[in-house]
Formats: sequence, structure tokens, C-alpha cells
Amino acid sequence: MNESWDGFSQRMQRLNPLFELGRGMEVGELKPYIQTILMQVLLNIFYRELNDNDDRRKSDIKYMVEDSIKQMQLLADDKQIERITSGLLYQGKEEYSKPFEAFYYDEIKQTWETQTFRYVTMDELYTNLEIGGAIVYKLTDVAQEMIFMSREMAEEFSITIEQLYSMQLIKNGNFRKATRNLDHLISRVNRLMANEFTFQKEMINNPKILLVEEERQRADNRVEIEKQFEEEKEHFRTIHSMLEKTKQRNEESDYIQKELFLLQEKIRHTRQLHDRFAKLVIQNISYEMKLKAENPSLFWENSIVSFREHIYENRIMKDGVQRFDVVEKLLSPLFSPKNEFILPLDWVWGEQEFAEKAMIDPVIDEEGEENITRLRVTNWDSVIKAWSYVFQYLQTYREFSLADLSAMPLEVQDLWFEESETIDLWMMFDKKPLKVQVLQRKEETLSDEREILLYKLMKEYPQFQIFEGMKLYTMFDDQAEPFIWYKTKMTPFKICVQEEK
Repeated sequence: MNESWDGFSQRMQRLNPLFELGRGMEVGELKPYIQTILMQVLLNIFYRELNDNDDRRKSDIKYMVEDSIKQMQLLADDKQIERITSGLLYQGKEEYSKPFEAFYYDEIKQTWETQTFRYVTMDELYTNLEIGGAIVYKLTDVAQEMIFMSREMAEEFSITIEQLYSMQLIKNGNFRKATRNLDHLISRVNRLMANEFTFQKEMINNPKILLVEEERQRADNRVEIEKQFEEEKEHFRTIHSMLEKTKQRNEESDYIQKELFLLQEKIRHTRQLHDRFAKLVIQNISYEMKLKAENPSLFWENSIVSFREHIYENRIMKDGVQRFDVVEKLLSPLFSPKNEFILPLDWVWGEQEFAEKAMIDPVIDEEGEENITRLRVTNWDSVIKAWSYVFQYLQTYREFSLADLSAMPLEVQDLWFEESETIDLWMMFDKKPLKVQVLQRKEETLSDEREILLYKLMKEYPQFQIFEGMKLYTMFDDQAEPFIWYKTKMTPFKICVQEEK
């Protein structure tokens, strides 16, 4: 038999649950998104199961479906939400509670077989049917396998989640599976250590790499990182304590003692790796702080983009180029530039002189009365009121586009044109990302217009203080065209918010 048939039926039985997820559901316009919604719900159930959260009843799953749809900025009615919820629990009518079915070809028997499976099943540990309690669901092995497959591709889980999962497996007596899961954790720590070694080498050879890779700079939140490592150490101590108690309860079983010994050795090795990783991260943070202290001029922000530094050294020399036509596109503007029309310098200076004169000189009207040109003062009450709707939206959906204002009442839209600074501030966010740190500062020390806006917003609306410590950044849609709003041409970008890790 051709080697491509080797293990074919097992492969198909692993893939069928993925293929069948959401298949056949009549959910109208949500049909293209149904698999994404259901996968998010499965992950939600999985995380609750890891953390011993028993909010996994049908009503809870229905809420997860509704929340996922809202988070994905989709719309659904109660009928669609109910259909998606029941479609995850069973196939067909509720009274039959049938499992899902899929066909696969058995290459050994050379026949078509039927595979039956479920995505969720009753969690006996938390379900109390005797007293009339509702069924608490947990993921089946099939659903867990789907999540693990996605983890292999996307590196879904953090070190902490891997530890929590190992605790859950030990608690349920799945010692061999817990040992295999530690292999995932070891693999992840090894990859993270390799990245840290590479980053350390790049810092030593070219300290300016810290300007390019801003997300790797962690000196500002060193305390939080050390706290995270301490929590992970505590998890390892908890796992070790659980193993000791389990060994005492199973002293008479040689088989279990052997499994626990192997697991204990794996824990010891994993903990050593983790400690080395933590030490390396803190060492890199210390080295980063030392570089900044000894060479401050390297990190002064330069407003002028240098081709040699920003493009050649930081990009081409570091990453290389895949195709020669990329080099051609980079170099051709330098040798055959196409200059756009620029106003003559005399005109520019003329405008500046006129503007300055207009601000200083009094104007005499026809009746001989003197009108003094006064400096215009920004009405910040109007500005922050207009922007309050933006941050309410960010608080709920984590991103906002000006296009979203078209769905709001006209009086809200009109606020954006009472003061020119309101729209000017929108364009200010099209800069580098901003980490919000304004609560403990005085207004007169703030130089960034965005920080002044946030300071005033938080003073007027205390609920927006939750943005303190978060990062605001812009996200562009390359395919989107500039849109016209109230005869004003607007740039099609979104303001997004991200919690600091």
C-alpha cells in the first residue's frame, strides 16, 4: 500500500470534528463566521475548566456565544444565539440529544466507517442531578485535541496556563498526560529562551535595536515581570506539593508510584529551565537599563527619518531582502525623484508674516471703530465631551473608527465640529503608540496633546481612569479609501487599545 495511506483513518478521525464544527447550522448571515464563533466558545469553556470555574451550564454557554458575537462586532438575534448554543451540545433536536457523526475511510478494512463524537460532555465533578441541578459541561477529548492542534500552530498558551492545565490533569489522576503536557511547556520555555539569547546578542551588537523593537523593551515594567515569574514559581511549588500528597495516597500501587516518579523528574527539569529563563529575562532587562543610562544619546528620538539608519541598517542589513525588485523600489526614488509641486518659499514666508501681522495689528472698520484681533481659546469642555463617546466605545469594543460616529445621533456628530481641535486631535493619534501615564502627573508637565486630552477626560469622567497603563495605537486598513464626513476628508484608521502584558 502507498505510504500516503499509512494512518489515514486516524488522521481523518482527528480532522472530522474540525470539518463538522458548525456544519449544517441555519444561522443566516452568521454562516461564514460560525466556526470562528464556536472555536472561541470552546476556548472559553476550556479556560473556565482549567481554573475550576463551574460556570459552564447551557445558560453560561449561551452567554459565551452572545459575548463572542458581540466581541467580533457581529449581530445576532435570540433565535440565532439559541441555535448556535444547541448546535454545540448535540446534533438535531434537543429531545434526542444525538452525538455528531462523520464518515471516514478505513484503509485497513477498505470500507467506509461512521465516527461519532461530541464537543462537550457532562462534568460529573460539578453536576448534581440528584438535587435538580443543571448539567455542567466540560470539553471532550475530541474538543481538547482541536485546541491542542491550534496550539501547535499558534502557540496559544502562556507558561501559566500550561501550569494550570498540568495541575488539572494531576488532580484528575491523568499522570501520563500531565507528563506529556510538560513536554509542551519545556518546548515553549526553550523557544522563549532562544528568542531571549538572540535579542541579547542583537542588543550587544547594535543597541539601536531597542528603538526598532519597542515591544521588547521591558525596563519600565520590570516589577510586574518579576511578580509574574514569582507567581509561576509558586505554581511549580503547588504542583510539587500535589505530587507529594498523591504519592502518599498511592503508596501501595507500584504502577502509580512509577508514573509519579517520571512526572516528578519532568517537573524538576521544567522548573530548572524556567528559572534559567527568568534569570535571562531579568539579565536582559538590566542590560537594557544599563545601555540607556550609559548611552542616552542613542535613544533620543529623531524626527527625521534617515535612509541609512532606519531603512538600510535597521531593515535591509538586519533582515535582508527576498527579491531584487524590492531594492529597485527603494533606490529608484533616490536617483529619479518625482517632486510634487511645492509653494515657493516667498509665498510661505509671506503667509507667515501676514498671519503674524493679523494677530498683532488692530483693524479699523468703516465706522472708525477699532476691532482688536484676539487669540482664540479652545473650549475644552466641548472637546472632551466629543471624545468621551470615543472612549466609551473603546472601553467596550477595544477599537474605534470615525466611521462609527455616523451611526450615532446627529447631536453627537455635531460636537466634532464645534472646535477645530477636536478633529485635529484625531490626526494626532496617527503617531507612534502612546502608553497612558497621566493620572499621577500635573497638567502643566504634559507636552503631548493626546496626554492633555486623556488627563482632562479622566478628570471629567473618572470611569476612563481604567485606561491608565494601557497602550493606544492606530491600525490601518490598506484597502480602505479615505471617507468624506461632513464634507471633511478623513484618514481611514482605527484607534485601538491594548492592555499591557
